[in-house]
Amino acid sequence: MAEDAERNDDMADDEEQPELDEVDQEETAEEPHKIDKAPRISLKNPVGLIVNTRMLRRIVQILFFVGINVYILVSWVGGEEILAFWEGLRDILPTLPIIAPLEGSFAVLAGTFDTLQRELTGGFFPFFTIGAMIIILTILGRSACGWICPIGTVQDFATLPNRSKVRPAPGTEKELRRIKAYIFFIVGFLAAWVGISTVLGNEEALVNVLGPFANGAFDPFSPAYIVFVEFANQNWPVSLETLWYVTQWGWFTAQFAFVALIVIVSFWIPRWFCRWICPAGWLYGVFSRSALFSIGRNPARCTPDTCNVCEVVCPMNIRIRRFPYQHMHSADCILCLDCRSHCPNKAIVIRFS
Repeated sequence: MAEDAERNDDMADDEEQPELDEVDQEETAEEPHKIDKAPRISLKNPVGLIVNTRMLRRIVQILFFVGINVYILVSWVGGEEILAFWEGLRDILPTLPIIAPLEGSFAVLAGTFDTLQRELTGGFFPFFTIGAMIIILTILGRSACGWICPIGTVQDFATLPNRSKVRPAPGTEKELRRIKAYIFFIVGFLAAWVGISTVLGNEEALVNVLGPFANGAFDPFSPAYIVFVEFANQNWPVSLETLWYVTQWGWFTAQFAFVALIVIVSFWIPRWFCRWICPAGWLYGVFSRSALFSIGRNPARCTPDTCNVCEVVCPMNIRIRRFPYQHMHSADCILCLDCRSHCPNKAIVIRFS
């Protein structure tokens, strides 16, 4: 939905607006429906098409997608200064509230959730990792999910070509969001179980039983782990004569199909993996709900009875109009600011509270 309404920040007030769904209809509807195409782009300020929040976010996303695995860039083009910058950032923030495994062949930055899994399964309580995570999330919220996370970036760019998105009914969306909580508790339980067994010295049998789920229970299904670790460890066919390599992929075939599914479905349903599947997103949402930096609405400008642009463009499908004007305290808000960029009345504001 983030690109449903390709507006610049100075859009005219009299442009056609999406109609507001009836409250009762939103509450009871159970069938997903498609969002109509957004109003036309206003060219009153052509500079705004280039220099705006959306474009800035795309640039930051690309930079961090490359920077998280900066060693591959350095191996291609060289540049000790580039490497020094990202290693310096790693020294300041060794983990970020995203999903990104440090085991990647070219990785220099790691995700907090991935680090937590490793530390727990190793029998260590992650005091520093949890402390750093809480500080970042309570100040900046889940902005790292919206601006830095590589899997979020992949989904956002997969969504760009399609201007008409599928938005599940509110009840369906609510139930689907529960899945990531269930996954988190399963992953956390397995990590703690392996960690306690490691401390007691009897982890060998459990590790043999869990297999690939032992060191990181979410790794086999984590698109970040699959892309940055498993992809690099496979023999890829480079000609018709080597096409038979794919027969040796084994479990990776299913993992590759899962990543492809995430990208394909994202064409119609923005960030569906983040919204429904990602256990890291659920954990981060627990601490970011009342972050110091958040978005709010100016009641003098917002017209919720006649306008729902902010909800149409929100990639996380948050029902923004249902939250108080002062603070949109949603655990799913990733502070992408698409609502602010597209709001025709400039009613969305960034708040420090």
